Amino acid sequence: MWGKMTNVNLKNNELNIYLIYTILLIIVILSSLFLLESCKSADNNNEDLINTHGGDEIGEGGLYLFDYKKIELDETSAIDIKIKNCNLYMDIYEELVIMGEVENVSTGNKTDIEITLDFYNKNGEKIISKTIPAFVNYLRAGSRLPFYYYLDERDKYIEISMVKIGVNYKSYNEMFKGNPIVKSEKYYYSDDGSNLIIEGTVVNIGSGKIRNLKLFCTFYNSKDRVVFIKKCYLIREEMILDEEQKFTLEVLFDEYLPEFTDYRFEIFFEDEIKTPV
Repeated sequence: MWGKMTNVNLKNNELNIYLIYTILLIIVILSSLFLLESCKSADNNNEDLINTHGGDEIGEGGLYLFDYKKIELDETSAIDIKIKNCNLYMDIYEELVIMGEVENVSTGNKTDIEITLDFYNKNGEKIISKTIPAFVNYLRAGSRLPFYYYLDERDKYIEISMVKIGVNYKSYNEMFKGNPIVKSEKYYYSDDGSNLIIEGTVVNIGSGKIRNLKLFCTFYNSKDRVVFIKKCYLIREEMILDEEQKFTLEVLFDEYLPEFTDYRFEIFFEDEIKTPV
């Protein structure tokens, strides 16, 4: 009798253990299904975010659709001044960069130069307005003045549809006595090919002493659009007539450097002011 009861109890215990394992298995399966559905929901939410705001990840606002190539550039020129070779792109830091040149197409000099940038949305409403002071005080006849601007208002990128580029200036009626030019220019590559090295000489062929001498090199892509600007180091910012000084400009080929096919030097200066006796 005792033996039969023991067998019955063993069978009951085995049945209870089986039920417990079955219940645990069901719980595990249901939990896995719930977790899978949660993951799918999260994936769908992320996909919606990318599709709705998608594109490049720029700014602290998250992901949103932004194609800078669709932004139009309107280069507003005047009779004496022409804006040319403008370019708009995203740099490696995902900042919107605008570059270009102001060319003095008149026979006189210009001063007090400011580049204006007006950003419009698709409805033609002005959303941002910026003014860029020029690198220099004077722009000689026939010379080009490069400019650039980094727009840091990333929350407005998605709204921009067009950028109007203009310029403010005044005529400068006096003629310069100094006249610096670049000559004996040559370029070559470093032994490892990592640097472009440009060498040349600045000569003051004018009839007077000059000061505040600045030398800029503007680089262009295959479409003649400005891609970057580099200021050249000069030992002296003052030069007397017929004086010469050599310069060397090194350009490092790295991930930060946009592609370019050509370059151009521009010299800016002021005549030395004579002290009254």
